[in-house]
Amino acid sequence: MITRAKQYQDAGRPVPFVQVHACAYLLEALIEAGPVKSDGMGNRVALDWHDLKAYADMTGAVTEAWEASMLRRMSMAFANGLQEGKSAFSIAPVDREPTNG
Repeated sequence: MITRAKQYQDAGRPVPFVQVHACAYLLEALIEAGPVKSDGMGNRVALDWHDLKAYADMTGAVTEAWEASMLRRMSMAFANGLQEGKSAFSIAPVDREPTNG
């Protein structure tokens, strides 16, 4: 499978990465927890509340309810992005117009 990053590299263009400034520790926590998991059928799905609770209990990195909620939303977006990335007609998140939600 050819990734979007590979397509940019093959075209001689820089790969567009999203810059994260505020709450970067949440991105680090998501990556450390594993942004997605397998559903047993080989599909990548978002972390569920049990996964996030286990991560929070074991690391102490997440102590507030809003942080856990944000990690869940980030994991869901990551899983959705992986699904969308399989389509040649999908617009990469970095190329989309900003939304108010």
